[in-house]
Formats: sequence, C-alpha cells, structure tokens
Amino acid sequence: MKTIRVERSFFAAEAVAELVASEYDIEGNPECKLFTKMLRTQDNDHYRVKVDGEKQYVLRIYQIGRYLQRERSDYEFEMEWLTYLTDNSYRVAQPIRRRNGEFLGELDAPEGLRYYALFNYVEGEEMSPTNEDLFYELGKDMARMHKASAGFQTDQERQVWDLAYLVDGPLDRLKRNWSTKRWGDYDIVLASADDARAEIMRLLGGKQSPDRWGVIGGDFHTVNTFANEEGKLSFINFDLCGYGWFAYDIAIFLLNSDLLNQSVELSEAFFAGYFSERPLSNEEHEAISSFMTLRRLWLMGHFAMGGGFAGHTFIASANRDD
Repeated sequence: MKTIRVERSFFAAEAVAELVASEYDIEGNPECKLFTKMLRTQDNDHYRVKVDGEKQYVLRIYQIGRYLQRERSDYEFEMEWLTYLTDNSYRVAQPIRRRNGEFLGELDAPEGLRYYALFNYVEGEEMSPTNEDLFYELGKDMARMHKASAGFQTDQERQVWDLAYLVDGPLDRLKRNWSTKRWGDYDIVLASADDARAEIMRLLGGKQSPDRWGVIGGDFHTVNTFANEEGKLSFINFDLCGYGWFAYDIAIFLLNSDLLNQSVELSEAFFAGYFSERPLSNEEHEAISSFMTLRRLWLMGHFAMGGGFAGHTFIASANRDD
C-alpha cells in the first residue's frame, strides 16, 4: 500500500468532544460542531463546544506551524498575552487551562503536529460595520491595549512584525511563485514595497521604541469584534498577535474594515476613539499608508506559501445561533 503526503486534515466533531471532556475540567457533556470555513490550508479550525446544550466554548486547532514559521513558544505567547489582557479587565477570548495546567495540547495530525487550545465563548452580536459609536469604542479599546502592552512580560518568543518579516519573506515567496510571463507586474510590486519600506524608515527610523512599538493584535476586524446590549466590545482571533508597530495595527484594521472607502464619519469616529486614549505622532499617522501597502504585500506572500485552497466551496455551517 502506497503512503502519500496529506496536505490538510479535519478532526471529527465527535472526537473533538471526547478530547474536550478528557482534557478540560468542564462539568457536563460537551458536543462539538465545526464552524463554517473556507478551506484554506493556512486557516485554523474552530469547533463550537456546547456543554449540556447551554454553556459554550470554542476549541481552536491551529494550522500546521510551517505556514507561519511557528514553534510552541509562539502559541504560548498568545495564550499568556490573552491571559494578561483578561486579568487586566480587557474583554478578549480567554484561553482555558487543561487539567494538567497547560493551555496548549498537541495532536498528531496526518500532515504533522498541530496544537489546540480552548477559549471561552464571546457573547454578543458581530459589530455593525456602520455604527459610529462602536467604531469610536473600538478605536478606544485598541489604543488601551496598545498602551497596556508595556506592562506585559513573558519568556515566550514570538514572530516579530518587523520590516524583514513584512517585506523580505513575502517578496521572496512571491518571486518564487510569480509567473515568468508577468515579471513586469512583479516589478511593480517590488517598487511599491521598496517605496513603503523607505517611507517607514524615514518616518520611524525602523526603531522599536516603546512609545510606538509593543504587542499588537495583528488582525483587528469588525467580524472579530462583538458588541453586547450595553455597547461593550469583546474581541476574538489574536492568532496574528505579536510585537509590532502600533501604526501597523491601525493599518490592518483600516484594510480589514475597508474603512477608507466607507463613510468619512466612521473613520473619524475610530480615530477619535483611538486619540482619546493614545494620540498618534505625526510620523505614525503618516506611516499608516505605507503600512497598508506592506500589509497587502504580506497577505500576497502569505497565500503564496503553498497549499492554497483545499477544495472550492464551503463546508456545512455551524451558525452561532443554532
């Protein structure tokens, strides 16, 4: 019998439920359901966990580590930062320790080692992309998290969002995957990347000073933000957190929410909220545009890592309100 490499596997929901029951100190009988996902090999898998049909959690099975060049310490960093934020009254998805006291577990998947972690289920409705008050609160909360990162300490290592990671790696992957028939298009990408890097160096000097640099969320998005009845926001999905420029975190949100192509009142509300907690320097504000260029470049390089789409459609839905 011939053995071939597996690119992407999914774990049976019933087996995941058994895993939760055996690994976590949760009273009751858990049931699991895989959330809807577009089948990209670089995505994590998320299972909604219901205990006796009531209390809910989310189990994340991380993508195989090679796609983001990660080791165990990278995942432990995320767990410790989220715990730090929770302990300081920030409303984020809180990781839950296993019976052995650790946050992370390991699974021997056909494609290689994959880690998993359980999080509390964030209540509320997905943030409206047109509510000015919520954009103000999001900007305010983002700035508070940026300031709070100064007090976070850990021995865990984590991939740094510096210019080498944002530019050099993605350009190398793109060059290796770019069609030789369209080298002119690659030259445009290369020129844009060089211009953006030079502008950031001019404005920020490439320095990682604590007033501009710290732990960032890495993927703030309206779909990762939930509002309760009182208008308080909670945040999920910090898989791309790490040390980086605060202005880069803002650029990510502007791209994720397509905010610059929406009503100007929404972007003004967001920046008003951010400035109410942490005023940006002129250099930081000016650098946001270049960081947006580098984020687009990084995304292009990320999806050129290999694997790509596993299939061409959606899998069965696990709606939040089922």
